[in-house]
Amino acid sequence: MSLSADCRALIDALSMPVFVVHGDGSLEWLNRRARQLLAGSAPQSIKNLLASPSQSDAFLRVMRRNQSFSHLALHLRAPLQDSYIASTRIAREGEFLDCWLLELLPRQLVVGGMHQLSQMIQRTTVLKRERAVAEKTAQLALTQASRDSLTGIANRRAFDECLAAALVKAEHKQDWLSVMIVDLDYFKAINDTHGHDLGDQVLKRVARLLTGAITRRGDQVARIGGEEFGVLLPGADVHASLKVAWRLVMTLRQYNAGCPAGDSWHPVTLSVGVATRCPDQSISGRDLMRQADRGLYLAKERGRDQAVHAVPSAQTDPPLADTR
Repeated sequence: MSLSADCRALIDALSMPVFVVHGDGSLEWLNRRARQLLAGSAPQSIKNLLASPSQSDAFLRVMRRNQSFSHLALHLRAPLQDSYIASTRIAREGEFLDCWLLELLPRQLVVGGMHQLSQMIQRTTVLKRERAVAEKTAQLALTQASRDSLTGIANRRAFDECLAAALVKAEHKQDWLSVMIVDLDYFKAINDTHGHDLGDQVLKRVARLLTGAITRRGDQVARIGGEEFGVLLPGADVHASLKVAWRLVMTLRQYNAGCPAGDSWHPVTLSVGVATRCPDQSISGRDLMRQADRGLYLAKERGRDQAVHAVPSAQTDPPLADTR
């Protein structure tokens, strides 16, 4: 006996025909539905179920490997001829026996179900692929929308969004927040005299220099206008922001000294306006930028090539040491 009485009772209750077959092809037992279909006859071997008994060896090879029978041109004898065969090896207490369950499923139901499953998988695959493409396209569009096409750094839109988020965070933490407006001095003359191609090269080089000079994580550099750049410094007070502003001015001075004019560069200086939100201050991003613009105006008025804070009492001379 390969099956216990409880197991036989369970299989006997199934609505599909089930046969218990030994590895040599002999039939040990068949359930009630199988007996009903075979009108009470008791076949002794798998050969008795096949329309072509000569195919029994091929049948048993597939059965012993637990493979699908669908690739075989097999036909069971009536009334089992419209069945789809599935085989499962029997195990007892973790050890496989030389015995298999053969379940006969309605072929139309199985084939139709497999076809529907195949179509569902294909549709799911297509939808996943389309979703991945859409997400990639959306991410690319979002990146392009927040990047300056010439310099590759953040644009005005991204800067405004970062400023708004930084203000909310600063108000919540009661922290400092500083902004800068950096303007290239006499840049229009470079465009008018040497052409826009050189002007574009200068803008790209300045963008790289500014980005390289902003060393603290969380700070943001963006191109916010033609020759204007914005710098966002969360947590920086008046004196710290002025140190950074002067660092930018000095970076351009040093670069000008070491890089003569040529096809891809023309010496240029910076004017920087700085504004700072105090921890207990409530101010909008627009008003903070207006203050920075006021500082920029003062830097231009005082001769350019320098940094000026919007607060009149703030330090305006180059700091002796830039430790930030």
